[in-house]
Amino acid sequence: MTFKMRNHVLLSGGFAGALLLGGSAQADVSDAKQKKHEEHKAKKEKAATPGVENLTVLGHAARIAPATVPLDITEPTSKIQSGFLSNNIIPLASIDDIIRFQPSVYSQNPNGPGMGKAEAMSLRGFQDGQYNMTFDGIPFGDASDLHHTTSSLFISHFLGEAQIDRGPGTGSTIGNATFGGTMGFMSKTPSAKSGVSLYGTYGSFNTRAGGIEFDSGKTRFGRAFLDMQHEETNGYLTNSAERRSNLMFKDVIDLAPETTLTFETTYNKEWQYTTQGATLAEYAKYGKNYGLCNDPSKQCYYGYNPSTYTSDFDYVSLKSRLASWLTMENQLYTSGFEHDYTESTDASQTSTAANGVTFYNTAGKKVATYASDIPGKYADAKFRSYGDTLRFKAHTAYTDILFGVWADVQKDRRYTYALDLSKNAIPVPSKTGSAYSYDISDLNTTVQPYLEFDIHPWKGAIIKPGVKYSMFIRDYDAAMNKSTKVPLKDTQHYGSWQPSIAINQRIMKNWSAYAQIARGFLAPPMSVFQVQSVGNVKPETTLNYQVGSVYHGKNWMLSLDGYYIDFSNYIASAQINVENIGTTSTYVNSGGAVYRGIELEGQYVIGYGFSLYGNYSVNDARYKHSSVRVATTPDSLASFGLLYENPKGPYFSLMGKYVGHHWGLDSTTNAAGNTVFENQYRIHGNVTADLALGWRIHNIGGFMRDVTPSLKISNLFNNRSISDFAGNQSYGDAPLYWRLAGRSVFFNMTATFP
Repeated sequence: MTFKMRNHVLLSGGFAGALLLGGSAQADVSDAKQKKHEEHKAKKEKAATPGVENLTVLGHAARIAPATVPLDITEPTSKIQSGFLSNNIIPLASIDDIIRFQPSVYSQNPNGPGMGKAEAMSLRGFQDGQYNMTFDGIPFGDASDLHHTTSSLFISHFLGEAQIDRGPGTGSTIGNATFGGTMGFMSKTPSAKSGVSLYGTYGSFNTRAGGIEFDSGKTRFGRAFLDMQHEETNGYLTNSAERRSNLMFKDVIDLAPETTLTFETTYNKEWQYTTQGATLAEYAKYGKNYGLCNDPSKQCYYGYNPSTYTSDFDYVSLKSRLASWLTMENQLYTSGFEHDYTESTDASQTSTAANGVTFYNTAGKKVATYASDIPGKYADAKFRSYGDTLRFKAHTAYTDILFGVWADVQKDRRYTYALDLSKNAIPVPSKTGSAYSYDISDLNTTVQPYLEFDIHPWKGAIIKPGVKYSMFIRDYDAAMNKSTKVPLKDTQHYGSWQPSIAINQRIMKNWSAYAQIARGFLAPPMSVFQVQSVGNVKPETTLNYQVGSVYHGKNWMLSLDGYYIDFSNYIASAQINVENIGTTSTYVNSGGAVYRGIELEGQYVIGYGFSLYGNYSVNDARYKHSSVRVATTPDSLASFGLLYENPKGPYFSLMGKYVGHHWGLDSTTNAAGNTVFENQYRIHGNVTADLALGWRIHNIGGFMRDVTPSLKISNLFNNRSISDFAGNQSYGDAPLYWRLAGRSVFFNMTATFP
């Protein structure tokens, strides 16, 4: 009896911790009486059951830790809960700052935490575009190669939690590139109590941000909130200012006891001066925070490099129990993104020798050259997706049957043309007779039906066989193709069955083991169409194997897993030089790669509100039949920290992040102009630390419910070492690098009325 109760407390600890910090505020008098009765009963049980308090504390500590690991998982999973977000992440932060302490996650933001976009973000060495990303369960990504511009997405204040699945998921896991894992972000749930919250941030780099949230509470029109934020900063890098505005509205309406209708919309607009990295010589001459210069005679002048990002995400969701054994959820959505920008040919270039603009007439004959003029381009890339996710779950005595479909249509348009930035940004015709470097439209169609069985064959076990079919069609229509400079119209169909099977066995009530085998699929990126003849390009496929185990003790938690991923037809990024554009990325077929590693994650509750958290991973990704490592894959990653929270007010955390060494490039062009695979530009490991502290002050007078002042110090010890490779200069081919953003201090304040 004692053993059963202990584990019951363990499994419900996260919920208990949420209530401990004031989850629901709508209890009436009868609820209060019931609560008092339960508390009295709990005290009696506690007296008869030693160790229960420690287990409850573990549940509470998991809530404020960077991640917690559930016992019922079938693949390595880390959940980031609201307690960690509110205690440790500033409200204006982007998603790269939210996930950086997770196992096997590497992210790089050189302009400061939450400022500008992440220049690198990887999971187990899989780069952005090689893993799945969802918002409230809906997959999304850029049309060209499925990547995500982090600064144009939702901010941390909009989120309730996040979940990092380091695996391909089961048959019911929808999305592109699920083989690389899924980063899932969930919007916060509207409060049951009405009120107004004001929040703001002020700190380093002249950063100012403010926001306001209106909560309707429970009304006849549902529970809704409207959250708006605006931020301005000079950024850590010189002349790299940013302005950003974000808005979210969400309304959850209970149409019936088991039927819920949800409306949600987000809008985000960001304006910034875009940097491209710097050479070691530039860092030595101008400082470790060099980004852009203030000299209009050079391409590095900040005024030549403005960017605007606009995005939105909107959906209507209906969730209902159709019968006692059948539930349904349908999400109808649209999302959009646009990147509108002007830039010099090489924004990192400080030499005037790189200047020069040549004009040609419509026949392709040279007519004039201006040696001191600044070459540049204007570009616009935008897409809009329309889609629907339909999910059913049928429950039987021994099996749950999950079936449904995800469908998405994405319209994409992108073009760029050359400019003379010294002559009021007038277009510059090239040898083709046109100023356009490319002009592309494409239509992408995705249909993904799935079927999964969650079988309970014996006590403590769940087996999940499943299959989904991915169909991807790209209709490509280029008035001027990027590399060939001639029109191309082509349609390619890609499809693949993706079977999977996973098992979780509860060895004890607080100890489980799991295993998984799954096949993955990813259609080729847009760049494979940027050739004279597309032909039959094979999609990328993987075979994922992983095993793991999770144990929850009285006051500690430990998770261990290992993985092996056989990647076939790996399409890798390579650097090439394109006329009027400069050095840019293209994609080549590398044949294949193997990803493998071991991941360890744990937590220990010291007591009196203190807990320790840590994770460590060894990650290896190499191209087949060679010793060449896949670029931007740190050989090891670790996070470690001490956390404290008192439900009556104070909290703090000291978190560290270690990033092992990796290579900046895994391919180069030989003398014959062919791409060959070899590692270049070794990036050494680094360690950073973040400190966060604050105090929740409850019930101030009769007009204010809560006030929370807090302080966040990022990169506490001011480590500004080289952290990543940023490409090569188009003139001179010198390597470019990113550095860690220096120490930053941010003061935050939140106040809730009434």
